[in-house]
Amino acid sequence: MQVRKSTEIRRQQIIDIIRNIISSKGIEHVTISEIAEEIGTTKGAIYRHFKSKRDILSLLIDDIEKTLMESINSAMVEKDPVQNLKNILLAQLILAKNRRKTSFVVIMGAMQFSDPIIRKKILQLIQKYLRKIEKLLLSSIELGLIKKDINPKTSAMVFMGLIQSTVTIWSYKNFNFVPQKMHSDLWNVYKQGIGV
Repeated sequence: MQVRKSTEIRRQQIIDIIRNIISSKGIEHVTISEIAEEIGTTKGAIYRHFKSKRDILSLLIDDIEKTLMESINSAMVEKDPVQNLKNILLAQLILAKNRRKTSFVVIMGAMQFSDPIIRKKILQLIQKYLRKIEKLLLSSIELGLIKKDINPKTSAMVFMGLIQSTVTIWSYKNFNFVPQKMHSDLWNVYKQGIGV
């Protein structure tokens, strides 16, 4: 049982290292050698946990998906779908601040990886995310809380883009921001667009 715990801890360390490498140096620097150097171990130790770069990125994407979906689900506490959208926006900004260089920045970096299996996995994650946001927008339309003529698919992409672009800019400023202040500004822009 102790070996499994040690393996899980080491895999999480590796995930954290990979996130930092992608966000600070780029996807091309995610190599077994770079990971081993960053973690202070040998390449052989890394190969005990992963067979290839694909396996490493696949685990990273799984971790991002888990974190992202937990963030969304924990923010959806209201019966009002518009309020849930607002909560999700804040939760994602706080997540970006707390985890630094996570989720969207890492996903966009991993998209540069040419492996079709990794690209497909990332696309599935993005589509899963967009469907959750789209579902909230559709509920909002049905309840008459937002404009009926908005396109939910496009509005979901705008929502994601709003977060992605903000987090990308913050990553270049070393995440020096106050999520609550930025949330208010971003929400005001978005809610006008969907006609809250």
